[in-house]
Amino acid sequence: MELKLKPWETEEGKAIWGGGKKDPRVGYFNWIRGSLRRALWSDYPIRSEWKKSQLRTVTAEERLAKTFHPSTKAVAACTYCNQWFAQSKLEVDHILSSDGCKTEEEAEKFLWYCAGGIGTDWCLSCVPCHKIKTYAERQGISFEEAAATKKVIAMETSEDSKEFLLKWFTERGIVPASNAKKRRAQMVNYIMEG
Repeated sequence: MELKLKPWETEEGKAIWGGGKKDPRVGYFNWIRGSLRRALWSDYPIRSEWKKSQLRTVTAEERLAKTFHPSTKAVAACTYCNQWFAQSKLEVDHILSSDGCKTEEEAEKFLWYCAGGIGTDWCLSCVPCHKIKTYAERQGISFEEAAATKKVIAMETSEDSKEFLLKWFTERGIVPASNAKKRRAQMVNYIMEG
């Protein structure tokens, strides 16, 4: 009996998802994950209706105070930072992360993760908080540590980062550690404590 090749095992699949440098199986399942998210989650009707049900209309007082942009009609609070945002600035976020999408079995579970929820496992999140939560999950750290780390990374990648970082440590009376990894840890700890 002839064994059936998986898509990532074919010559075409190796070229498409492997590129000669990475495991084509990893590339294939990354493609599957992205395709499922785009096709199912972004256009999932129950998700859209659930989001609408979480919003409230902008009040007359908020319009007078110019709390939101004049064209804003509906708002809600971000679950993580508790700040209020226009509906266009909020995303529906899964409260629990998926188990991944690295095998055929996980891909099937991920399909249901994207197009099987009913709202009990979702929350509203502003875009920055959603990015922080995702970073925290990927790194296996707390939301607070992820927020501090992302701030530090932004400082490290600014145009004048060397001068800025030297000034940052000097202003706080901190002796910079001997390497970038340790300096980042110093900065993250300082931000989390302060």
